[in-house]
Amino acid sequence: MRTVHRDPKAVADARRRRAAELAESRVDELLALWRSGAGPGSVASALGLQAAACRSTIARFATDVDKAARRASLSDARDAQTYSDRDIIVALRAVAAGLGRVPSAKEYALLARGLELPSLPTVLNRMGGWTRAVTAAGMTPLAPAGSATRSRRWTDCACWAALRRVVDELGEIPTVLSYERHAARRTDLPSSATVRNRLGRWSAITAQFAAERELAALS
Repeated sequence: MRTVHRDPKAVADARRRRAAELAESRVDELLALWRSGAGPGSVASALGLQAAACRSTIARFATDVDKAARRASLSDARDAQTYSDRDIIVALRAVAAGLGRVPSAKEYALLARGLELPSLPTVLNRMGGWTRAVTAAGMTPLAPAGSATRSRRWTDCACWAALRRVVDELGEIPTVLSYERHAARRTDLPSSATVRNRLGRWSAITAQFAAERELAALS
């Protein structure tokens, strides 16, 4: 039987491309954690991605708004209460008890705000990542959720339809900042990062809407 020798460089390149594709498919979650103050390594741990892919995705997709939000989060974190490892373990167990199961990083982040528990970035940075934090609390981390459902949901057409709803609701073409404010906490709208990942630069998106308005006015 003939042995097939694969080019190690080609294999490594293919793995890097796959890691980059996975990171980009979860860019909205990735940027949300990064904006809240988590480092690329901690984000990678929380989402089950490669740190290098997270760094490159942040460099490609983070806007000035994202960067400003991150600076504000880091500033708040410096002034925040210092929690011990035990405080974080107790917080993780409390959230798990409330849910009746091991929480995901996203679930913990949402519940921690209302319960005044250590924030997710605090947990990630102090414990060295979500997997280590959950393990330290005596629990088994959940397997990373697949990204296929998210990708299928926010297709190009679905993103355009969502944007048109927002234009109707606001009565104007939104800037990226006004869109983010309008879409905050709404599950029926994609994040601005998802929109840009699917449809391109925000300026090109708004130009498309402006052109449609001009055509409608002429008809």
